[in-house]
Amino acid sequence: MRAFLLRLLAFRVDRTLVRLAAALVCLGIATAWLEWGVDRLEPLPGAPAVRPLVEPETLDTFGLAERPGRGRVVIAQGAVSLENATQDGIVALDVHLAPRPGIAGLRIAATLATRAVQPAGDWRSGAHLRLVGRDAEGRALYGSALHLVRLVGSRAPFLARQDVQLPAGSVAGTLVIELVRASGRLEVQNLVIQPLRDRPLFLIARAGLIAGWILVGGLMLAHLLRALGTPLVATTLGLAAVASIVLLLMPAAPREALLGEVAELFGLRGVDPETVGDLGHVALFAVLGAIAVGWARTAPLWILLVILALAAPLAEYLQVLTDSRTADPSDALRNLLGAAAGAALGLLVRRRREDEAALAGRGS
Repeated sequence: MRAFLLRLLAFRVDRTLVRLAAALVCLGIATAWLEWGVDRLEPLPGAPAVRPLVEPETLDTFGLAERPGRGRVVIAQGAVSLENATQDGIVALDVHLAPRPGIAGLRIAATLATRAVQPAGDWRSGAHLRLVGRDAEGRALYGSALHLVRLVGSRAPFLARQDVQLPAGSVAGTLVIELVRASGRLEVQNLVIQPLRDRPLFLIARAGLIAGWILVGGLMLAHLLRALGTPLVATTLGLAAVASIVLLLMPAAPREALLGEVAELFGLRGVDPETVGDLGHVALFAVLGAIAVGWARTAPLWILLVILALAAPLAEYLQVLTDSRTADPSDALRNLLGAAAGAALGLLVRRRREDEAALAGRGS
């Protein structure tokens, strides 16, 4: 064990790889700063898209549509409450926004409260606020960032405010207030929705960052491929890396269709496609980690481990630079888990190959 640790700590500095890793770190910092340090959206001129909720006789003015299901929707002065006595069905109120050119996002502000909301037991059930983008033809455009909040149990009234990017091509949206297979009551007061647009500076900076990610990532991948032992291993790792990039940047609808096909191919037809996607995150980075660590020939081991530790979460946050995908911290952790499992397997393979080489050397 001691000898293995000494071999692990003994490394030769690869200056090119160190520079590329440093460039990846800088790109990651710049991406985080752009997303969370700079306001991505700014208000469009004009009044909010919808005024606070009012009495039922003016519902048509505000584009509200009730879906009471097994429960009921109660609209009072400036407030709406959804109630359900059982954990069956969906009780919902849809707030439709009129189409508006140049809209890139929405600012949602409301006071929320829940009373004894008991979900049916799965993560989808509970009290929800979510957005659905709408294109010029009125078709729904979905995205993971459009799920604003999920509440269970009892919560005292609290102010919720969130700026949300709509999917590319959206000119309007629908705010869905709902109880999904949950009993209890959800209350929404003083709802205001403000249309937002992208800041021009953000669009320019995002284009530059995308170009930087492609350039630095491509150079690092080429450098790592040259360090691998055989053309077959290099080709396998290259194809896996390309597949991961395609899956990360693929729009949501084609990705869901692809996951459904994969689930059917492996006999997982009844499994939730999102579960298949979660497993795919782990499996993909496990393969990348095992190949990179287990079969690298000249790249220092510590550099490979550092790159895997950086690339796994950063690969997820790269999605914030696209118009159709959003970053999910849970997926970043799954990437990191897969990379760690693959790296552990790769270390075992690497040690076995080194032991075999040492035995062969003593035998000769």
